[in-house]
Amino acid sequence: MNKNIYQSIALVLTLLIMLTACSEKKSQTQKVPKFMGYVENTQLNVTTRMPGKIEDIYVDEGDTLKAGQVVAKLDSKELEANLSALKVKLQNVSINRTRVLNLFKAGAVSKQKLDEIETGYAMLSDKIDGLETRLKDMSITAPVDGIVSVKVLEKGQMMPPGMPVVIETDLSQTWGRFAVPETYLNQINLGKKLTLTSNIPGLVFEGKVISISPVADFAVHTPTTLSDEKDVRTFDIKMKILTNQMKCKPGMSLYLSLNPNLNQNKN
Repeated sequence: MNKNIYQSIALVLTLLIMLTACSEKKSQTQKVPKFMGYVENTQLNVTTRMPGKIEDIYVDEGDTLKAGQVVAKLDSKELEANLSALKVKLQNVSINRTRVLNLFKAGAVSKQKLDEIETGYAMLSDKIDGLETRLKDMSITAPVDGIVSVKVLEKGQMMPPGMPVVIETDLSQTWGRFAVPETYLNQINLGKKLTLTSNIPGLVFEGKVISISPVADFAVHTPTTLSDEKDVRTFDIKMKILTNQMKCKPGMSLYLSLNPNLNQNKN
């Protein structure tokens, strides 16, 4: 009798161990795969064609910008003085031009004399237009809506042509980039929207697949367990961030969760 009891207990324990092992194996097999990516943003140099000394900077790192907003101003005193002098000269030329035109109508001066004064007037007007354009370029404005990510120069520094005074992050052009193994590409389609998580508790993003690399990356995913018996290549996936763009920082880690692919090793 006691022997039968012991045999029954042993059988029950054996079954429990087998069930536990199967459960753990199933749990591992169905573990949700999570792929790590990172945030990228379009970075724009806020600059101008004109060199000069920075008279003032009106923004700082982290400030929000609107397209066309004045970010900084270069010293324009010399240009303003030259422009003022040319405008006075144009007034005098204009008076002389009117006088010569009247004399030409009366037959007192030649057509050549009138052409000379007209040419001089036109050249002076073009020169004034050029100076006004240069003066406008002395005010440096933001090209798009965004955030000041880097302040490159400071007030009083010389600014070479093409050098940015600040670098702006265009939040409308924010995306996540992931390297997804080829065995999971059946879950990735252009236009598909997926939820992305981050290292910040509670901060999630909605992403839309906008690009799938047409060729595999040279890097491979190397097996680390006996159940993963083969190397697989990865494909670059680019996802446009649709929500919480203001909280996306360049280089921030993102995580993409996909469904378990139970048949990925059965080939």
